[in-house]
Amino acid sequence: MALEKVLTATQVEENAGSAARQPARPKFYGWNNAALFFLVQFAASGFVYFAYAAIFPAMVQAMDWNRGEASIAHSLSFLTLGLSYPLTAWMIGKRGVRFTLTIGLTLMLSSLFLTVFFVSEVWHWTLSWGVLMGMGMALAGPLCGQTVIIQWFDAKRATVLGIIMTGSAVGGFVAQPVLIRVMESFGTWQSGWLVSATAVFLAFLLAQFIVNRPQDVGQHVDNIDPNAGPGDTQKTAPKARTYRSAHSWTLSQVFRTRAVYFIFIINITYLAVGTFLLTHGSLYLSDIGISKIQTASIVSIFIMGSGAGRIPAGWLGDRFELRWLMAVMMAAMLAGFIMLWTFKSFAGLSLAGFILGSCYGGFFALSPALTSNFFGQESFAKINSAFAPLLLPFVAMAPAGAGYIFDIYGSYDIAFLVGATLLSLSVIAAICLTPPKHEAPPEPAEAV
Repeated sequence: MALEKVLTATQVEENAGSAARQPARPKFYGWNNAALFFLVQFAASGFVYFAYAAIFPAMVQAMDWNRGEASIAHSLSFLTLGLSYPLTAWMIGKRGVRFTLTIGLTLMLSSLFLTVFFVSEVWHWTLSWGVLMGMGMALAGPLCGQTVIIQWFDAKRATVLGIIMTGSAVGGFVAQPVLIRVMESFGTWQSGWLVSATAVFLAFLLAQFIVNRPQDVGQHVDNIDPNAGPGDTQKTAPKARTYRSAHSWTLSQVFRTRAVYFIFIINITYLAVGTFLLTHGSLYLSDIGISKIQTASIVSIFIMGSGAGRIPAGWLGDRFELRWLMAVMMAAMLAGFIMLWTFKSFAGLSLAGFILGSCYGGFFALSPALTSNFFGQESFAKINSAFAPLLLPFVAMAPAGAGYIFDIYGSYDIAFLVGATLLSLSVIAAICLTPPKHEAPPEPAEAV
């Protein structure tokens, strides 16, 4: 009996020593990627995409350009963005996200330097921003971050997408006063774009630390080893609370569902309305008598709302089915849009700006989550690259279309009417958006 106790104690000590000698598991790099993409979005998107709202009006005024003609560049950038998405997906598949993001940021830097040092005519601006920046935004755009996060996270996918997409809005909120102060200090719009170029260069440096897939560093999705045995000390994978497709859909299967066309309506609407507000919002507010300081504040509130709405929308998107969440958000966006159109007070316009921004930002988190949930995470980049060329030409109509509406009619009323109609249709589309049923390919007939 004594010998048995000694042997048992010895075995316990050996097991304890063996456990102590086991190397600690490395930190889950998925969160490193999330932090890196937050900062990349903060710098490259916040100080470029959202910076447009601060610098474009100064360019129009300094160059004495017509609004419609000058806005063609922004419309063309969306067309180029959409047409470049298949290239983005191909490069991600062949060379990975880090390489694709690096090339995109390089193109963005080239566009900004050309704009600062060579743009003096509308056609210069149209080529620099419309073509070069459009391609740069495609290669360095949301598809890169969304693809990486979807490959690293499952159960908390929408939440983490909300986190990284918040970076651009926080960057835009910071960029507005910084860029306006810089342009006032130096007296040129070019100084604003130089600040943007500096931010993009910092994003370029950060992008070099991104890891494409968990397998590249010996890790797993959600930091859960799917092959772990029952006695393994790892935590078990959390169960997703919302619908997840068990299949990787092909493009032909996707386009045979009615859900994809409801998704189109929703995406076209929130992107077009947001683009209209960012392109012409400052000009519209000035037209109705809002001072420059108050205009800048309302634009900043819109951007702040865009950031504030992304993480909560992502958190809710992991817990509630997206169709109902999207329907509520689209209805709120419609209310905010009508408020912006009809209110004249600073307080009312600020409230409208925050509502619109929160919904606009929330859709940036929910839209990619919806696509991957409905059609499979492995197919996400391929499907998104097919969606973009179909969606963005419609979105591209918003900047130039609204500009020409103002040039012809002297107001943005028709643009607001079109936007309100699209928002109403999108509420209905969201309600009708149910998960599609995957159709297995027919089995080959047996030989007789």
